[in-house]
Formats: sequence, structure tokens, C-alpha cells
Amino acid sequence: MTFRHRKMAAVTALFLAVAVTQVYLASTFGSPTRAVAPAPEPQRMNAILTIRGNKPIMVNGANANTGATILTGAILETPDSVSAVIDLGDAGIVELMPGSKIQLDFDANGNVRVKQIKGCSVVRRKTSLAANATSEIYTDQASEKTNKNRKNMGFCLLPDNSLAPIAGAAAGGGGLSKGVIAAILVGTTGVLLGVGLRGDDPSPSSP
Repeated sequence: MTFRHRKMAAVTALFLAVAVTQVYLASTFGSPTRAVAPAPEPQRMNAILTIRGNKPIMVNGANANTGATILTGAILETPDSVSAVIDLGDAGIVELMPGSKIQLDFDANGNVRVKQIKGCSVVRRKTSLAANATSEIYTDQASEKTNKNRKNMGFCLLPDNSLAPIAGAAAGGGGLSKGVIAAILVGTTGVLLGVGLRGDDPSPSSP
């Protein structure tokens, strides 16, 4: 093969390589591609703590004060004479009585679950984010839920791990009956000391 032939072959090979590259780039970038929309992030609910009293409460074993953000799964405990309210926005509120302990779970659909570990709690719903959203107070042995006819409810943990209703909670009140107070005090000494509940007072009157 002469030098001239070799030069022509090299030029032809280079031309073919450039042509193939152009075809590949045209097929890759010339055709429209569909943009993949990012998956929407699940809606998050902010639970805000308000404390009634001059002391902090315990959240997951640490002190927490008014204005703290409460995350789902948190364990909250109030000392004597201090109550707390957790505002869940459109899902309503959870009120934790003095000397009480709960585990609070909630989701973006407006479902609220309160595991009563000690003492008493009240739940009050506002508007439902979903038609079947509920608030629940429960133990390992019992469960009570809100429904379309019961937006407010309150219960106390009894020694047998059952739940006793708080009188007046369904109508927005907050008093405990004498029977419920007596049952709680029998199994859990001092649970309600200093509670200052409206209605009956279990302490003896002053002479």
C-alpha cells in the first residue's frame, strides 16, 4: 500500500468515527426525556407543648418547657401540681394531668394515640384531617377512641391496667368522680396529690 493510500484510509476512518459519534450524540440528547417528579414529602404535624405550672416536665427523660416541639413517639411525664397541654393543630390537643406519664404517637393523617402509663389524660379533637382519623387513649388491656359522636374524652389508669373515665371530660369539663379517685389512690399512692381537679376534693376538710 502506498503512502497516499494509507493517508486516505486514515482520513476515511476518522470521518467514520466522527460520523458515528454525531449519530450517537443526536440519539442521546436529541430525543426528549421525561422529568421524574420527586416524591412528595409526607406532611408533618408540629406538636407544641404548653405547661401549666412553674416547673418543667420530662420529655424522653429530659426537662422540657413551654414552647418545646414534641415529636411522635415521645414519652412525657408531669410532676405533681403541674399539668401540660400538647397542641396537635387540626388534630386537637392532649392534656396530661399532674403526676401522669404517657407515650404520645401521632401521624400526618390526624391520628393520635396516647398510651397511658400513669395517671390521667384528656384528648380533645378539633377537625379531622381524614374522615377516619381518631384519637385514642389505651393501655395493654384497654382502648378508648373518639368518633363522630365523641370528640372529647378523658381516662385514668387504674391498678388493674384498665381505664376509668374522667367525669365531664366528654363535655369539656375535667373533674374526677370520688370513685375514680379512690380507685387510683388505692393502687398508685400520690398519683393525684396536688392535682387541683375541678369538682370533688379527696382530701379531708380542715377542722
